[in-house]
Amino acid sequence: MTSILVTPWRDGHALIRLRARLFPASNCPDLRHKACSQIQAWKLRGSLPHTIESTWYITEAILNDVTDVQTTTMSALALRSSYCTAFCRFVTGLLDSMQESHYKISMYDKARELRLPASFVELRHEAIHGEMPSLVVLRQAAQKALDWLQTNYWMQLEDDFAGAGLSSLGSGERYASMQEDLRKIVQQPPDPYVLASAKRAGDIDNQSRIMFESILKILEDSNGGKQASAEFIDILFDQWMLATSGGDSITAMPHASRGGFRRDGWTDDIYNYWDPVLKLLALHRPHFLRMLSDVMTKHLTAQPTWASSTETFKGSMFRGLDRIYTAPDWVKAYGQSGLSGLEMVSRCLQSPNGWTVRLAASISECPRHVRVKRAFGQRICQSMKTLGIGNRAAGESASDVPEKLGPVSMAMDD
Repeated sequence: MTSILVTPWRDGHALIRLRARLFPASNCPDLRHKACSQIQAWKLRGSLPHTIESTWYITEAILNDVTDVQTTTMSALALRSSYCTAFCRFVTGLLDSMQESHYKISMYDKARELRLPASFVELRHEAIHGEMPSLVVLRQAAQKALDWLQTNYWMQLEDDFAGAGLSSLGSGERYASMQEDLRKIVQQPPDPYVLASAKRAGDIDNQSRIMFESILKILEDSNGGKQASAEFIDILFDQWMLATSGGDSITAMPHASRGGFRRDGWTDDIYNYWDPVLKLLALHRPHFLRMLSDVMTKHLTAQPTWASSTETFKGSMFRGLDRIYTAPDWVKAYGQSGLSGLEMVSRCLQSPNGWTVRLAASISECPRHVRVKRAFGQRICQSMKTLGIGNRAAGESASDVPEKLGPVSMAMDD
């Protein structure tokens, strides 16, 4: 009889993406904080393998180890305790899992079976029964522990999931190559002045098509189907979130006001470049738009806990979703995607905030979503009153009026 194993993650690809964030290449953005948040969310769903938990605890200890005394929030003793706890839990949990005999087996023997360095057992014994090791020793041990976990667990994922469809993206090297190619495109948008010139010359569509063809070729060459599309969306949002939070990424981020993408003065020309690229991908990969819409909705309804959920970023998600569901030039892509205005408005009203209610109102006013207004008109009005969102004058759309959106400051439009 086939047994069913329920895991906190959706599939093997989710673990592969997590691995890329936990162990970023030198030319990739540092997304370890996001990886730790992802593991924490999985932990709420159920138990995790000891290797994943250990990677999380050790990575958190390393991220808390800020060498700049002026910016650190932890004392040296607290930092040593953090390292000790993470390291000792890693070694103890790993070796205890090997204790299957009725007779106690030496930790050194169990470590030898797992090819775990004997120095790990010695350091654990010293940390628990003797003096707490110095910070220098603990830093070195934590890095060696991460290296061991990367080699003996994370780099074996393709083999572990070989029978579960993970091979659809080919080998690990091929998957990593696809990630790198997509990241290069997303991280290096064209010069805004070149785009401005192309716009004046009426050549903006050609510029967008070049970008689209490059991305489509990478996705199709990977033979990854939906998983490849999901990886591209993840990379795209990683870069936008870094830009939103003031990171070092040079990617243009979606700007909440004027419907444009802006970073350091980059405005509508960048938006005019990305919008048709996403539209073309939606037309050529029918599943793409639903996946994109789901991710944008997740960020729009998220609680403001970290950079991806700041009001500026939510504003950009609102603009993008508003175009997908109401803009005339998105009608064809929307029609073949299977998206539903009724479903979107229902999701918005289940997580009401200034942006989601505003989006629900905009969709309800779109002529092709008449059923939405009939079904949710009263609830939308009630939600607007509850949140203190003002009434619009006749002829004005939900995105044109600087309304009071609770904690959202309309100064973003400056």
